[in-house]
Amino acid sequence: MILAAMILRVLLMTHALRENQMMSYIDSIYMKLSFAAYLLLSVLISACQPATKEPFSLEQVVQANTRALGGAQALDRVQTMVKHSLIVEAPYRDIAVFATDRRGRMRVDLFAEGERVFAESYDGSRAHQWMPGEGQKLASERGAIALSHTAQLPNHIFRLKDLVGNGHQLALIDRERRDDSRFSVLKLTLADGFETYLWVNEKSGWVTRVRNTRALHVDIDSEEKLIETRISDFRPVQNIVHPHRIVEVDLHSGNVLAETTVHATELNVDLSERYFTDLVGEVPEAEEP
Repeated sequence: MILAAMILRVLLMTHALRENQMMSYIDSIYMKLSFAAYLLLSVLISACQPATKEPFSLEQVVQANTRALGGAQALDRVQTMVKHSLIVEAPYRDIAVFATDRRGRMRVDLFAEGERVFAESYDGSRAHQWMPGEGQKLASERGAIALSHTAQLPNHIFRLKDLVGNGHQLALIDRERRDDSRFSVLKLTLADGFETYLWVNEKSGWVTRVRNTRALHVDIDSEEKLIETRISDFRPVQNIVHPHRIVEVDLHSGNVLAETTVHATELNVDLSERYFTDLVGEVPEAEEP
């Protein structure tokens, strides 16, 4: 009897031990599953939250743009720029010679079928116009203001790095995604208060869109439109990089107002002092594309 009682006691103790081991094993599995569920839930919550924008300053945007266009030294060496282009403004199709310099002066001459048909310039203080049969005359005050803006915008001789030094204000106001790319959105306020918005591609560093409200040719048609200028086809020109394709779009109607294709760019051309004031005696040669 004593032996049987001892055997029974051993069996009961063994069973209890196995039961405790089984419970510990079940608890371990439960804890592992709970931890895995917690990790999965954390990942799902993180995925649903908006991505935090990393810090990105105006200075970084300007530096990236400068590097992307060839660097400060190469850009600063460019004192004059002359672009030969094909401009399509339905129903017109003209060859254009567009010149700018670092004094903020500009001039454009248009040619059709080998003949010059229009010219206008800004000499730093006044604007001039020329048409066949009319000779040269001063442009309107609004025309002069518009031409002075053209010379300052950063798709000609000046770049983002030059704007503040030229007396303008530049601010980083937003970052956004467009066409699968991230852009820094800048607000440029020229010295006279004219506002322009610039989209800088953060991967390339290039200004690829410019948006402002203006008349396309104020002395021909004074109606103001919200115009987006789409800039592309960036290529090396000597030691710098410059866009060769410009498309201007009326954002309200969606109509393409003008398309410009640059087929040749000359840097540091020796332009006389009279070039921006004398539209009769100083006539450039048109280059066919």
